[in-house]
Amino acid sequence: MRRAVCVALALFGIAGSAAAQEIPVAVDGLFGDWETVEPTWTDPSGNGSAIDFGSVRVRSDRERVTLLLDLGTEMNLQGGNMITLLVDGDGDASTGRAVEGMGAELTWTFGRREGEVWSVGCGTRVEQADIGLWQAPTVSSVRFEVSFLRRTKTGVDVAPGPRASFVLVDEGRDAGDRLPNEGAVTVELSDRPQPPPQTVSLQRLRPDHIRVVTWNVLFDGLFKRPAPFIRVLRALDPDVICFQEIWAHTARQAADYVSLAIPGVEWHGMNTHEGHVVSRYPLLQAAAIDASGNYWALVDLPDDTFEVDLSVICAHPPCCNKEVERQEELDGIAAWTRDTMTQGDSPIRGGAPAAFDLPEGTPIVIAGDMNLVGGASQVQTLLSGRIADEGRFGTSFAPDWDGTPLADAWPRTAGGVTVATWRDARSSFAPGKLDYIIYSDSVLRLERAFILATEELAPEVLARYGLHLDDTLVASDHLPVVADFTPVAAPVRTEAGE
Repeated sequence: MRRAVCVALALFGIAGSAAAQEIPVAVDGLFGDWETVEPTWTDPSGNGSAIDFGSVRVRSDRERVTLLLDLGTEMNLQGGNMITLLVDGDGDASTGRAVEGMGAELTWTFGRREGEVWSVGCGTRVEQADIGLWQAPTVSSVRFEVSFLRRTKTGVDVAPGPRASFVLVDEGRDAGDRLPNEGAVTVELSDRPQPPPQTVSLQRLRPDHIRVVTWNVLFDGLFKRPAPFIRVLRALDPDVICFQEIWAHTARQAADYVSLAIPGVEWHGMNTHEGHVVSRYPLLQAAAIDASGNYWALVDLPDDTFEVDLSVICAHPPCCNKEVERQEELDGIAAWTRDTMTQGDSPIRGGAPAAFDLPEGTPIVIAGDMNLVGGASQVQTLLSGRIADEGRFGTSFAPDWDGTPLADAWPRTAGGVTVATWRDARSSFAPGKLDYIIYSDSVLRLERAFILATEELAPEVLARYGLHLDDTLVASDHLPVVADFTPVAAPVRTEAGE
């Protein structure tokens, strides 16, 4: 934190006090589980410039402190701002860094993705992995869940309790907002232990459920590090797999590796560039959506069990700050979905030709590493068919058969409470939700969905499925995402989507 801000905002006292709620919280970007938690502090409106803080809610247990921050305006929390969280984790102004009338054991600047921890009068720079930072959502939002460890992975107590005080300040402007305007928000920290790892099942609930898995294998990792992939694929036993980042191998080769995990099945594969679809069922049709690797296939589901086939898009738009390029590919995916659902040749370059028209009510799944780290509007391109460049890709279109948006499977980590599908302890970015399974919920019923992180599983679960504790850590920086579906009767589409 800059010294000028420390001097200008050196205010003292305790502005508010409340007990942190002792109820479980999932850091998933869905805020319904916070509805019963009263705001620990609500900031007056109109006293900030571009950023005008709203409220903060706090929960804690023996290991973590979790906050729900209302920042008053939509933004990306991990870049483009200088919002700093100050944590006096023991409620003692004589310990930690002397700032804002507190002794701060932790300072964290979200937009710079770095902070400091203070112990015995010394400050040490920390990154997200050091404090076990969880944040959600990964895309832009007005509200964010933020969770950090009370004891860093290097052994520094940043919130030993029993009380903790918080200040949130916008350091990016001279007239930036502060929450609270004076003093600090103070809470009692809970000493409730975290529950032990759940004994979870990785099996589908019924054998006739269709299991779809998407997995970014990190630079041909399926072939470079086959052992953990084979163990995980054997445990998951998928029907359809969307692989990303297979650059130097064909889908036939990928299918052969899957057969090592699940023998006795004739695995089928189609690909272009890096978009690989591998299926235990034949692929009736397949085509590249664009030159970048986004790929479409029509899976021939068994006629003796299913009355429909399955339309699958394996997607991997560009990552990071390539917001424009990512939107272009998402527009193309939305246009392809629209064109396969309508009859006749598309007049829009890059749309699906009439040869790929789907029968009414064909289930649709879009799965892959979407790299959605920018504006939340890009999520809506996938879910609601909102095309940004309609001049090139044609009109927006409600992409489900009943005239409504598609649905997000929204899985959580099996046995855990987060929705992060990517994590890298060496990166400055916090774990995030980059991988999605999106589906037409008018004709598909979601039976279960989860993210597999072997490091989160109890020993007996690992043993039951023949997994190693570090399998998903060794395999890739992305985690496999799983969804099980049952086809249901197709609705009648109306103009109003009712």
